[in-house]
Amino acid sequence: MTLPSDLERRASALIGAPFKPLGGTPEGWDCRGLVRWCLAEWADVTVPDYLDVYDADIVTPEGAGQRQALLARHLASWRQLEPRAGAVALLERFGRAGHIGFMLSPTRVLHADAPSNTAILDLTQHGGRYRLRAAFIPAHIKAIRRAP
Repeated sequence: MTLPSDLERRASALIGAPFKPLGGTPEGWDCRGLVRWCLAEWADVTVPDYLDVYDADIVTPEGAGQRQALLARHLASWRQLEPRAGAVALLERFGRAGHIGFMLSPTRVLHADAPSNTAILDLTQHGGRYRLRAAFIPAHIKAIRRAP
């Protein structure tokens, strides 16, 4: 998989794009839709949309357990690796994994959620809303490269 050399610039153009449950475009998306769009647009990688098992109610705080179960069920088609640009960040809040984002670097994650819309999460900031639990890429991807 090859990432564009200007990944941060491209990501900055998306800051503030609205959060929309089940959305999949910059006009409105949830964390799943954002990550799927980033992989397709910036790395030419298509992943399932998971909408057949995705219920809009799981994006609410009360749906945290459902989110965690959904993520765990589908991780078999993904491979864990060290955090790096192009990986999908599995994020946790209060010790529970239930959110994902697209890694711009080992410490910066583009993500979308209801309170902040689309934003960049700096994993080095203490006291932030989310913590990195793990980083993944689709299992069929063997390497991540940056375009010259």
